[in-house]
Amino acid sequence: MQSRNQIIDDLSKLITNAFGLAQNATGEIENAVKGLLDRYLADKGLVTREEYEVLKEMHSELQNEVHSLRKELNTLKPKTRSIKANTSNKNK
Repeated sequence: MQSRNQIIDDLSKLITNAFGLAQNATGEIENAVKGLLDRYLADKGLVTREEYEVLKEMHSELQNEVHSLRKELNTLKPKTRSIKANTSNKNK
């Protein structure tokens, strides 16, 4: 009876180790495929989703800044025109 339990224990350990090995192999395969895919995308000049999102956010912020600078410039234009007019009148 005891030898039967030993066989079952050994078989259980063997199966557990086989599953652990399979999980490690799966992780290694995933890492290898990810590395290949990353290199392929980099060679083709494509960006990752994260890089795209960062650039999209930067673009949006720059658009907002340009918009606010245009507003500021439009408010300054009449002031500079009046200053130029005043200085040209003084020079006459």
